[in-house]
Amino acid sequence: MKEELILQKYTRALFEVAEEHSALDKVSQGLKRMEASFREVPQLAELLVSPQVEWKSKTELAATLVQGLSPLIVNFVKLAMEKERQFILPKVAGEYQRLLDLKAKRKEAVVTTVIPLAESERKQLEDKLRSLFAEEFIFQNQIDPGIIGGIKVQMGFTVIDGTVKRKLEELTKALVS
Repeated sequence: MKEELILQKYTRALFEVAEEHSALDKVSQGLKRMEASFREVPQLAELLVSPQVEWKSKTELAATLVQGLSPLIVNFVKLAMEKERQFILPKVAGEYQRLLDLKAKRKEAVVTTVIPLAESERKQLEDKLRSLFAEEFIFQNQIDPGIIGGIKVQMGFTVIDGTVKRKLEELTKALVS
């Protein structure tokens, strides 16, 4: 929990500085590149936090990680390293994207279906939700054969569950009582 708060605090500071410099998109792109490095080389995060790795090696590794990125990101990573907060670096891009979505008033909508939605179905659902809630959504399609059929949409604490599984559960409850 403490690590999550530190991540939020540092990322918010980066976000605010990027906003002041009109560099929100540039920083976002750089953070995505940095995140890709952590995905491609999973040991990278371990090396940055390992007590067995010398501090000089860690700082050189961090400098290589941000090479060619925005000076705002370079300074951010230097600060995180100086304050020994390098454990947040793999997660900064995700938190930064969350802040961008909040600023743009976009919410995440997790759509659960048995099979992947076709592009036309996704567009139709997106239009319907936008008209109902007057908000922009970022769609994430999850596949779950356990729902048998239908669709479930979760947007924060709001859940619209039109799955066959839920209808069968309701029918079972009604028959039992």
